[in-house]
Amino acid sequence: MTLALSARLLFAVVASLALGLSVQDTPLELRFIDVGQGDAVLITLGGQAVLVDAGRGDDFVVVLAELQVDSLVAAIASHNHDDHIGGMDAVLADYPVGRYFANGRPPQNDNARAVERWLVARRVAKVIGSGEILLADARITVFPSTLDPATASENNSSLGVLVERGAFRALLTGDSESDELIGWLAAGAIPDVDVLKAAHHGARNGVTPGWLDRTKPEVVVVSVGAGNGYGHPAPWALRYYQLNGRKVFRTDLDGTVIVKVDRDGRYQIQATGPVTR
Repeated sequence: MTLALSARLLFAVVASLALGLSVQDTPLELRFIDVGQGDAVLITLGGQAVLVDAGRGDDFVVVLAELQVDSLVAAIASHNHDDHIGGMDAVLADYPVGRYFANGRPPQNDNARAVERWLVARRVAKVIGSGEILLADARITVFPSTLDPATASENNSSLGVLVERGAFRALLTGDSESDELIGWLAAGAIPDVDVLKAAHHGARNGVTPGWLDRTKPEVVVVSVGAGNGYGHPAPWALRYYQLNGRKVFRTDLDGTVIVKVDRDGRYQIQATGPVTR
């Protein structure tokens, strides 16, 4: 081996190690974006990004631009309701996306049909139901409903998303209602977590005592719009979430909520304050 080749190999190894160290020293971020009455969570680490849901409108791409996102390792649609995929067609149109995770139900609204067209046009690989995404030393696991798809509602067909780094875990479950939550519990699919996104925007039917006994979250984030016509979050659900000293963040009151997680799983949370919409 020549001296020049040896030097190049040494440089490559050192550069690779330096890159690994820089990623390890970078916080994993889960950004529960204030999109009004809807859901959108951006997960980033080491310059890579994964999007879970995309709010209600095409202007969501402006939010991604402001956050300097230039591509997505994956986009995950928890389910096909407008307040979760309303901006997803614009995301697919404007950004390179590695994989698209979906619950597999046929499109039944204009947004879902637009998403399907852009998946074909952009040749994005579509994954139905389950899979795993790695962002350096963080793992994102996508898992499907256990309910019969022939009888389950769109809400109860929401995908679950578990985010892990070190000892940290966060769980997102779209608009799951109690039947889907109970099904996951019965299947033994749910671990205890640090951060829980309140299912169905904090609706009464999106939480049970058994669900909180199993997940044991320290923090609950409710993605919800100010003055929405659904009564979200339900006072009854909020009382459950606040038991045992849990900290509850609401995007209508606290704005975008950002969870930063270090390599060992220690985390901190900040809120940006509400955005006028």
